[in-house]
Amino acid sequence: MIKYLLELLFPSSIYCISCKSIIDSSRAYALCDTCNRLFHWANGKTCEKCGKIVQDNYMHDICIDCREVEHGFEKGYTCVQYGLNERELLLSFKYGGQTFIGEKIAQVMADRLEIEQLEIDLIVPVPMHKSKQKKRGYNQAEIIASSLSKKLSLPYSGKLLVRMENTLAMSGLSAFERRVNIENAFSMTNRTAQKIDGKRILLVDDIYTTGSTASACSRMLMEKGAREVRVITFAAGANRLKFEETETKMG
Repeated sequence: MIKYLLELLFPSSIYCISCKSIIDSSRAYALCDTCNRLFHWANGKTCEKCGKIVQDNYMHDICIDCREVEHGFEKGYTCVQYGLNERELLLSFKYGGQTFIGEKIAQVMADRLEIEQLEIDLIVPVPMHKSKQKKRGYNQAEIIASSLSKKLSLPYSGKLLVRMENTLAMSGLSAFERRVNIENAFSMTNRTAQKIDGKRILLVDDIYTTGSTASACSRMLMEKGAREVRVITFAAGANRLKFEETETKMG
């Protein structure tokens, strides 16, 4: 009720969530027409494993990272490619206290997943270490996942996975360093594991880069009895091309 009253008094859809220009409530996801066009929507060719956008002339079905590393999840889906405008939006959401953006992101995800017709039993967010969450005041993945569960009418649990280690920030680390950094960072108790036994899990996070975090969480869920884990993120990094592949395309 409080959220409903606040929305009436201070509508979250009168300003574009990206550029902050004035809009009306008819704009999808509270994005102005310009920002909607500037966003790199994942509605073209994507990696069949992690879901990130791949180049139209890319010769493989899965991206470079998925070819090099075996992931712990069944399949991933994303909504946009991580670019300048998408980055600014996520920064406002994660570090600017604009938590209402999480509901808009959840709607984007819900629309993205609608066409997949997935069979999901439980929605779970990627956890944040308690010290980081205390400092920030919230876990952005929890906000998105909780809202997404309501939109999809699916059960949600934000306390299954626990981040035991306060790992280094992933930005600036290589793919190998990311895997080492996140290894053994997540845990579950046997009591909470009973809730996922035989369940098909949808793991939710805001951004996907190399898949290290998603894989580590997925492996823990699978070890504790989950039947399957799929991953949905709002944004994903670009597919990196090896030099020899770039040369082949240019030649």
